[in-house]
Amino acid sequence: MAKVGAFTRLESGLNLRVDPKIVLSSKILQLSQQELEQAIETELGDNPALERLQDDLDPVTDETILRSVAPDELKPRSEDFEFTRSLPNDDAGVDWIDLASTTTSLWEHLRAQLLPVVPTNLRYIAEYVVDCVNENGYLSTPMEEIALELDAELDEVEIVINHLKGCEPAGVGAHDVQDCLLLQLREASSVEERLARAILRNHMDEFIARDAKKIGRRFKVLPDVVDASFKVILGLTPYPGQAFSNLSQSMHSATYRMPAVVPDLTLTLSEHGWFVEVRGSDPNSLAIERTYRKRYEELKGDDRAPKDEKGHIDEYVKRAANFIQSIHQRRRTLRRIGEHLVQHQSGFVSTGRYEFLQSLTRSKVAADLGIHESTVSRATMGKFVQIGNGEVVSFEVFFKPALRIQKMIEEILLMENPNTPLSDEAIAALLKKKGVEVARRTVNKYRDKTKLLSSRKRKVA
Repeated sequence: MAKVGAFTRLESGLNLRVDPKIVLSSKILQLSQQELEQAIETELGDNPALERLQDDLDPVTDETILRSVAPDELKPRSEDFEFTRSLPNDDAGVDWIDLASTTTSLWEHLRAQLLPVVPTNLRYIAEYVVDCVNENGYLSTPMEEIALELDAELDEVEIVINHLKGCEPAGVGAHDVQDCLLLQLREASSVEERLARAILRNHMDEFIARDAKKIGRRFKVLPDVVDASFKVILGLTPYPGQAFSNLSQSMHSATYRMPAVVPDLTLTLSEHGWFVEVRGSDPNSLAIERTYRKRYEELKGDDRAPKDEKGHIDEYVKRAANFIQSIHQRRRTLRRIGEHLVQHQSGFVSTGRYEFLQSLTRSKVAADLGIHESTVSRATMGKFVQIGNGEVVSFEVFFKPALRIQKMIEEILLMENPNTPLSDEAIAALLKKKGVEVARRTVNKYRDKTKLLSSRKRKVA
């Protein structure tokens, strides 16, 4: 998709003082391993100045041999004009402009609309909110969580989200399908549109059942008006972001297409101590393409060089360099967080037993590492870590005490005697022995969240 390809380019009309390298680095940091790999493939396709170095372990192909001993055999035939035109040619010069990418992603499109209309002091929230929009155009992160992650006021986040919901495509920023459809009818003017909005808000069951008679009686309108309202609803777009899906699926849908959870960080204990490994593509395998690098050096200080060519070379070479640097920075940050977990959560990462989890917050990790809390948030949100016992867990378990208690309850119930299941009081007592003091009703609440049955029902089951 073109999202990473557009990381360093904001719409020219915004005139925002945002360092493209910082924006790119923060976006690369938040990608999971799977998303990063697809983002790299996309950038390799979008940026002609970026190349992946060949792995020496890769099999030597016929093309590799020909390129070394008989390069003339690889030259395109004269009839293949489009292929010939796309290749660098030392004799005729490179038509660099023809190689430039001009696609726009959903997130770039939203950013261009949202940033100019929000107050300057809220633009950091707007940047974060846009990144929380998924490929369907829905805001996938609750408002409260955004405020917590950014240490922002709830009403400030609400202001930004309301502006987002006014952006195009209509319906973007909704939290579910119903909200999305209602947003598209926010400016309803005709009788049919106003009725459609009322149906969506209060009579979804009748709409799903296509019960036009019941709706007609409820609103005292003719069946034709109800049918027209149904057509209005059916003409709406339930997933407004999908118009951009051909550009965006490589970064925002990777986790939906990949059934297995792949760790982004691996913590391994050996006889020599802990080894922290950041999984995924090695940035050392990426480099600035040779022809672009050579031409970039040639154009330095050449005031007579064509402006279009010089601008293109400069943009794409710097974009490639920033892209590689951002991946290096992502690896360094994840490795430092992994080392912090090994140091402060050694009991849990060694055994996988949740009773050994110590109280930890992202702000504490950030303070210890000397980085911003939002950096830790971006580096860990939606990612997974493989701990010493081989188990793959979400980073969230380290930062959410509620998850720790839920997991401990699950562990207790797995070990109980099925003939004499434990009551909530007994579970609370066992938790207290493990150093976690919670009330019976708290146990009941967490058990409900994890869909675990009561002791009476567990015995029947």
